[in-house]
Amino acid sequence: MSEKASEQQPNQSRRKFMKQSLTTLATTGLVVNPALTSGAFAASTELIKVGLVGCGGRGTGAAAQTLRADSNVELVALADAFGDQLEQSYQNLKKTEVQDRIKVDADHKFVGFDAFQKLIDSDVDLVILATPPHFRPQHLQACIDAGKHVFCEKPVAVDAPGIRSVLKTTAEAKKKNLTIVSGLCWRYETGMQEMVDKIHNGGIGDIIAMHSTRYLGGVAKMVKRKPEWSDMEYQMRNWYYYTWLSGDFNTEQFVHELDKQSWVMGEYPVRCYSTGGRQTRTGEDYGQIFDHFSTVYEYANGAKFVASTRHQLGCSSMFVDTVSGTEGTATLMKYQIEGKNPWKGARRRTNMHQLEHNEMYKALRNGEVINNGEYMANSSMMGIIARMSAYTGKTLTWEEAMNSKEDLSPEKYDMTMSLPEPKVATPGVTPFV
Repeated sequence: MSEKASEQQPNQSRRKFMKQSLTTLATTGLVVNPALTSGAFAASTELIKVGLVGCGGRGTGAAAQTLRADSNVELVALADAFGDQLEQSYQNLKKTEVQDRIKVDADHKFVGFDAFQKLIDSDVDLVILATPPHFRPQHLQACIDAGKHVFCEKPVAVDAPGIRSVLKTTAEAKKKNLTIVSGLCWRYETGMQEMVDKIHNGGIGDIIAMHSTRYLGGVAKMVKRKPEWSDMEYQMRNWYYYTWLSGDFNTEQFVHELDKQSWVMGEYPVRCYSTGGRQTRTGEDYGQIFDHFSTVYEYANGAKFVASTRHQLGCSSMFVDTVSGTEGTATLMKYQIEGKNPWKGARRRTNMHQLEHNEMYKALRNGEVINNGEYMANSSMMGIIARMSAYTGKTLTWEEAMNSKEDLSPEKYDMTMSLPEPKVATPGVTPFV
């Protein structure tokens, strides 16, 4: 990547540090530390052993990308709540061009709610976390406690206690010189880096307003319930449709747009008001999540970010991010600026999902650390605060939301347990906690 350091080194002057662009500060969180020895793999001949926690489609894809990123990486362990999903992932990976580096023995296939810990305790150096977002805070903490480097898929929590946990773990990872690379992949897309750098260097003047719209028909396949499944198993297999597991779709999917605009803005909002509901995804099969959200985020300098998303079949699709300033307008997805300083970037996107893995191993080989923890937590919180505002009908400050005591965790994790079907939120009735 073209943008590197995001933290001041002890021998770096404050003047030099402050001259770095906001793009540099916000992109990778990479720290150069030549004295780093623990957890580094400076020699390209040194094998890096990887474990995958969460063997769904995204996890399987991330595992293949991590193997493509470095020729001396092996996948040596798999963990998932469900054995059938784990085995399907394993078989799919064995069909890829990196199959010769899939070295997962039978005793390194871990199943169940405690599978993540068994994998962490095995002989792995780096862990890919790709379970439903609910489990990310617990799994990330366990990885950092055990001294493992992490590739962490988005989003990283579903409630404020989870976000606070991730921020605490992020700080601990910094102390231990451990890498945390986020699956918020737009920050690794080279064209978007150039686009955001233009904005940060005055391409549109001072930012006045931002706008993001992402309208789709739907993204998640529903799994039909089998008679032998418990409530817990059914909800886990249909995790996208349950807020306690996904955070609702504006947190799980729309987080990419929230993160892009947060990157552009260089800060997070002071308050938020949002609305949403269910108009087409109303059946019991759709769990409790909404099918549309519309949110306004307000910033300390008076700027506003209007963000809307929906999943409704038969409607027009739309995908746009714009940033308006005192001297022009940037259309992020077109890599274009119109106004006083017109600019047009490359039209073809790079493979950002692959680039984030490439940069992770490049850093590890160079004795460097990437820590994306702060922005991945705060951008995830952007989705959570909007959901809480829409569910309750309340205008919320960032401080109120961050200090929320709402913990969406079940009483325990047991695949045989009964689990009441969560209620669909009713604005004005559902309380803010």
